Order: sequence, then structure tokens, then C-alpha cells
Amino acid sequence: MQRLQIERHEVRVFHAVVTHQGFSRAAEHLSLSQSAVSQTMANLEHKLGTRLLSRKRKPVLTEAGQRLIGYAELVLAEEQQALHDIEQIRTGALSTLSLATNSMVNRYFTGPLLLKFCQDNPLTRMKLDVIPSKEIIKGVAEGRWELGFGPFQTHMPAHLNCRVYFEEKRVLAVHRNHPDYSRLMTNPADALGDAVLLTSYLDDVLKPANAARLSAQFKAVWEVSHLDLRLALAEAGRGITYLSDRILADEENMHAMTRLEATNIPRQVGIYYRKDQPLSAGAARFVALCDNHFQSTRA
Repeated sequence: MQRLQIERHEVRVFHAVVTHQGFSRAAEHLSLSQSAVSQTMANLEHKLGTRLLSRKRKPVLTEAGQRLIGYAELVLAEEQQALHDIEQIRTGALSTLSLATNSMVNRYFTGPLLLKFCQDNPLTRMKLDVIPSKEIIKGVAEGRWELGFGPFQTHMPAHLNCRVYFEEKRVLAVHRNHPDYSRLMTNPADALGDAVLLTSYLDDVLKPANAARLSAQFKAVWEVSHLDLRLALAEAGRGITYLSDRILADEENMHAMTRLEATNIPRQVGIYYRKDQPLSAGAARFVALCDNHFQSTRA
């Protein structure tokens, strides 16, 4: 069975006939002959196998026509918005920032940076997501976000440009409320078998060479991407978790487990984006803002 397809020209003519309440006025509006408008409408109705208009002194929509006019209004409104946005982008008045950050970056840096960015770029449209670092890298590589801001993997994809802003450590930590707190702090190797590991994901953070071995030492592994929920579970004594040393410094009752291998994992943190695509104006301005911010904090 041949698949039907409504052409944009047919949508435009149909919408004009309805909007201007007649074939002659629609023809004048579209700078077409009345016969061209009539022929387009006849072809469209033949293609759909149904009447869209009742031919009276003024065209009256049939039930099928009422359905099609809603579609036509959406299509043409979207077209006008796209054309307007393109003109705004062309003149530099409008840009887009598509950014993904991890929870640590979002907690300490996203707010102040975006407030400054919005102040300087009030017309920029933004898409911001807070997700695990591994998913950011994958999403930027696939084009879901233009910019990623978070920790780097040990081996970042070769097709990404990476700008390092600072370093952090990922620290295995336990809350004082954990029922096995003393044993986890003094003899963690024996206590891990009774503990739950709370993590946003299992990947480069635990090193591919030993991830299976380390995760196997726990009673269970719970993958919880939301930082505040992981902290709440840790505070309730339900598990232990890896935290950025920045976050650990602010969590009074969370303590680093220092008597265990792979409890301090150094990572570089910064922005990355694809090499094969030029940055949009909004993304380029945000990168420049971050460059200036972190250069000034290091000075």
C-alpha cells in the first residue's frame, strides 16, 4: 500500500483558503492563480479520498478538514518560528546552549556560571541536564548535548576536545550512622561483604581492571544517579558511596575510608565537545566564560 504524504505546498494552500475564507483571496495572498489554488485543493482531496471543505459562499470545514487545519496551523507556526530563530541567529541576537553536567559540577559551579552567562546573553535558549559523567561523555559524542562539563575518563574519546579546569579525587566514604561504621573504618576489607555500594555507575571510576573484583566484594551494588538520594541513603546507613573530595569536605558526618585500596581516585574535570563540529555561538561564549572563570581562580 502506497504511503500518503501531504506536501508543504498543499498545507499552505489549504490553510490560506480557510484563513482567507475563499479561493480567490487565498490565491491573491499566495500570489497564485485561482485555478492553481482550486487544482491544488482538488488534488489534495483526491489524495486523501475525502472532502475537506464544503463549497458554499464561504468554505466550511468538514470533519476531516477540521482535523487537517489543526495540523496545518502547527506546521506553519513552527516554520515561522524556525525562520525567525534562524534570522535571530544570523544576526547574533539568538543562540542556544546545550549543556550536561554531573552532580558535583552542578552543585558547585553551574549556578554562578549560568547566572553570569544569562546576564550577558539574555536571549540564549538553554537545555541543561544533570546526569552521571559516563552518560554525559556518551551523550556529547552522540550529539545529544553540545557541551559536557564533568570528570574525564582515563581515556577520553579521541574525537572530543577536552579543556581541563581543575582536579578532584573520588573518595570512598561512609556515614557515621552506618551500623558497621567502626568496622568499615578500621577493617574495611572484612566489612565490605556486608555492605552495599551506592554508586552512580560502574565504569572508569572503579577502573576496568578491578571494577568486577571490587564490586564483587560488596553485598550488593545500587546504581543511584541522583547525588542527594545517594547521600540520604548513606545517612540512613544503607550503604557506602564514592564522593568528590569537594563534596566530602562539606558533609560533616561522611568520612573517607582510607584503609582500603582504590579509595582515592584522581580525576581531571573540565569541559569537552566534539572536534568535528564548530561550536555554536552560545556554546562558544559559555566555554569562554568558563575559561576566564577558572583562569582567574587559579591566578
